[in-house]
This record gives sequence, C-alpha cells and structure tokens, in this order.
Amino acid sequence: MTNRKPQPYRRYVFRHAQGLAQHQRDQLIACFEVGATPSETALGGRCRMPTLMLADAGPVVVKIYTRGGLMRRCNRHRYLRWGATRGEQEFDWLQKVRKLGIRAPEPLTVVHQGQLLYRCWLVTRMISGAIPLVQFSRQKPDCLAAVMATCVRQIDLLVQNRIWHPDLHPGNVLVDPQDRAWLIDFDKTSVYRGPRKGLAERYRRRWRQAVHKHGLPPALTSVAGNPDNDHGDRRAVDTE
Repeated sequence: MTNRKPQPYRRYVFRHAQGLAQHQRDQLIACFEVGATPSETALGGRCRMPTLMLADAGPVVVKIYTRGGLMRRCNRHRYLRWGATRGEQEFDWLQKVRKLGIRAPEPLTVVHQGQLLYRCWLVTRMISGAIPLVQFSRQKPDCLAAVMATCVRQIDLLVQNRIWHPDLHPGNVLVDPQDRAWLIDFDKTSVYRGPRKGLAERYRRRWRQAVHKHGLPPALTSVAGNPDNDHGDRRAVDTE
C-alpha cells in the first residue's frame, strides 16, 4: 500500500489504507479501543503488541505507541504533532529497509487520532511462526550460531546503508521457522551521517549492553556490522 493520502474514518485517520474495506477498519478500531497491556518481559517493550486475525487479510500485529520515562505518568499515549506521526515515520522506514533486502515486517496501514496531540497505531503483517530470538536461544541452542549469522547479515545491511536502528537488541529480533532472523521496531530510526565503522561499533555496543544487562545467553553477544567497504559509495538510504 503506497497511498499516503489521509482517509478519515469515524474518529480516526488512516493512511496507506486504500486496500482496507470498511469492515476491516471497524475491526482495527475495535482493537485500538481495547488499549494496551503491559509487556511481560523487560526486552518486550513497554506494551505487549496485540495480534489480530484481520478479516480477509490474515494475522496482523497492532503496535500502540506508548511513552516511557516520567512523561508516561501523566501522558501515556499522546504525542505532540510535528510533521509526520511516529507511526508514519516507522511505516516509511519499514518500506525502505524491505526494499534493501532487510527482513522486516510488512507494513499494512498506519492510523492516528487527534491533531495537535495525537495517538498512533501501526499495523503490520504477522511473521508466520516467528518467535523472539531470546526464546529461540533457550529452546534451540544448537541452532543459535546459524541464526546469529543471519542476524549479523541483516545488521551488515543496516551498516552499509547507514541506517541507525536505535533500539536494536535481542528483544527486537524474531526467528522464523526457516531459522532466519527478522528485525522489528524501527521507531525513531534515522540516517547515520558518520563513518560506517562508527555505526558498526554503536550496534555492537548497544547489543552487548542488552545481553549483559538482562543476563542473556553468552552466545547472543557476538554481533557486528561489517564496515570494511566504508571507502565505497557514501550515499545513505534515500530519505525522501
């Protein structure tokens, strides 16, 4: 879905939703109005993302954008509108990284409610049969090395295209039944303007901090972006 034109429906505004029928929008809105539940794990984000069997489309994941820190106590879900919404930005990044060959969820639609202060939801197609990397590492430790190799290749693609995913850690990697790693949660992703070696080091540092902080299996520690061709084409991914 590529149409960015806003499509008001009831009290919500849908984008990239020209393929959604009225009954599908109603079903999504019912999910939005249920609200979020707290995540069950520290690496699972602030809220557990609800899943939904969307009529005529199949299983989807609904991401509810939620604040952290002290602001969360007085304003949990609303954001100040300044340009594109958080969901719209993440939708665009998911489209861009998928075009680069990075395994990431397929975005279906993004929805917001409100103008100056808004709430936001992102709907993506569920990755069939996928489980979190941390869960996989404990259930199938003998297969972990091969999965980590696919994860490293995905991070290499981020590095080579100068894409900074600020929350890339084992909790934001899923493993499908073919033992392939998928990267999720591209909220606040940006173009990295420095050298690729610096970006690779940032990824290593962020990843290892999460592994040590949460007491994860040591085999999860080894990730690295490959900055060796930093002398090549210095263009980052197109941000337009």
